[in-house]
Amino acid sequence: MSDADKRAESIMRSVLGCAFAVSAEMSGLTADDLADPLVSIALAADCVHLVNRYQFDDHWRAWDRILALGANEKARRLARETIAHPGAAWWFEDLDVRRQTWLQSFWQADESERATFGAPPNAMDWRRPANPPDNWERYAQKPGGHVDMVTSTLYAPCLTSLLMAYEERAGDIICDFPLAWWMMRFADDVRVFEVHGAEDWLDLCVRYPARGTEDDRLVPNWGAAANDWDGVHLSFGGLLSAELGKIESPNGWAMLEATHAEMTYWLRPQRTEVERLPDYQEGTVARREGFVPVFPDVADRGAPYAMLLEPSEKPVSEDDIWGNWQSARDCA
Repeated sequence: MSDADKRAESIMRSVLGCAFAVSAEMSGLTADDLADPLVSIALAADCVHLVNRYQFDDHWRAWDRILALGANEKARRLARETIAHPGAAWWFEDLDVRRQTWLQSFWQADESERATFGAPPNAMDWRRPANPPDNWERYAQKPGGHVDMVTSTLYAPCLTSLLMAYEERAGDIICDFPLAWWMMRFADDVRVFEVHGAEDWLDLCVRYPARGTEDDRLVPNWGAAANDWDGVHLSFGGLLSAELGKIESPNGWAMLEATHAEMTYWLRPQRTEVERLPDYQEGTVARREGFVPVFPDVADRGAPYAMLLEPSEKPVSEDDIWGNWQSARDCA
């Protein structure tokens, strides 16, 4: 099996990745389309919201239904073709330390931070996560202080995976606009643990083990990982492969959850160069005009969830959405 085939299979074993591939195929997208960061990042943000556990009365049942859609050979073929596409190499690229961005939402800032909202990030003040992890870190699978110690890669002007997640309020994101944001350039010799799939996430959890508070899944001990690594990078392909991708091992099972975008969690203070960018206003990112993604109905909520990628246009009716979905399903 080729590397592209292996990565495609990993995507189809992830609830998020499966929803992404099936929605892309039902929406008539091609590998050329998905090689465009704007198209893939926007669709992924919508799918993150679609598969969020809080959308469902029984999220495990809904996730099983999504994974069952992965039997669609057209969607599987599209995943393989996209990963093999030269223009989609960015999906699984390692961290580019020169293209990192850091953003701040006024809503997320605490009272002391609001007084200095818009001040540049000082990565030398970043603190290491607790070791052993506290209950919140074991529950959320995120390092303490993660809001302040996260960056996302700039793929085009005003386009990062995290910005798109904020635009869509993906998952459990709540924010106000504008966002203050900066370019951050890190040292070339930073030590970064790369997560390009569920297997990498499991490896991180096995190397630096802790247990989740809810279901005893393996989660990272971020404080222990900080002894060996400056940061942990989840690539865009890693997001599609690892988010809600349950994986078993003799040590236990792991499943990344509630990480909504390509991002890097930084675990130690860092020397950086920063450059202020204009405040990010809601709707700044140019969306693909006229494209309406189609999503399968997996939650018994009536008409499928769908959203125009061109916010200025009038939304389509539920009857139109349902008809589009029925037509796409009949052709699958």
